[in-house]
Amino acid sequence: MKLLSYRDRPVHLGPFPLEALTRQDSARGLENLPALTALSFEDPDPLSLSHAMRRFMAMFDTVRDGAVGHGAAEIPADPVARAEHLKAAGYFYDAAMMGVARISAQDWLQTPFRNPDIDGIRAELEQGQPKTFAAGIDAIYADLLDAARAAPSPVHHHGHALVILVDHARDPAPAEAGCDWTHGTQAPRAALLAANTAVLLSSYLRLLGYEARAHTASTSEIDLRRLAVASGLAMVVEGQAVNPFVGTRFGLAVVTTTLEIEPDQPLGGGGWDAAIARRTGHEPRRKPL
Repeated sequence: MKLLSYRDRPVHLGPFPLEALTRQDSARGLENLPALTALSFEDPDPLSLSHAMRRFMAMFDTVRDGAVGHGAAEIPADPVARAEHLKAAGYFYDAAMMGVARISAQDWLQTPFRNPDIDGIRAELEQGQPKTFAAGIDAIYADLLDAARAAPSPVHHHGHALVILVDHARDPAPAEAGCDWTHGTQAPRAALLAANTAVLLSSYLRLLGYEARAHTASTSEIDLRRLAVASGLAMVVEGQAVNPFVGTRFGLAVVTTTLEIEPDQPLGGGGWDAAIARRTGHEPRRKPL
């Protein structure tokens, strides 16, 4: 139940009161995070919704990068205004929480991972032909095929990152009617929705004339959890990235870019936010606004 109105709340602040959390100058405990591995969409149940999600995720991973077609557009020079604008866009695309981090050399993965289903998308595109005469469909088809064939180059010169967090939905009851195909799909669902927002934002930044690449739970050159901690969306608790409001029940995606954006401070180690963060594994708790 919504207890307070957020009619006058600025869009860039989002539905969670992240601005009320205590902050500190540097992230703590990053060395305690285990190595990041790719999220699997495999499921032994042939009727699971995760199989459909897997195909959509492969498409997002195919189009996560692209060429910058023109010079930089006229945008605000203030990094704070840029951050607020991009966060608002992320919330428009249904992100639960948005953060900004400055990338450090340690954030890049020593062993990046790539969605193997991208190769299947490429094979389908190479064998198939557009079956419509709709205007522009041939150009879209060609762009998709180029993206599927492209070998991504290193982007270690990207200095800033937008971090997208999507929380898990309510878990269906074991015998809840109509939910058989959704059991066990919380992680794939959150990762897919976060990837959708990341791909849209990266495309938008490239349209503005700045390099940008989306990194997802299945294809990434950067550690998503480290950037979640650096951007103030999570704390390291017992070797896990934990959000103060939803615990560990969330998925992440990241957009790295050459555009300078004002970074957020990491979460502080004291106060009520740390106490909530220790509620690892509990049902999501949304702080009413």
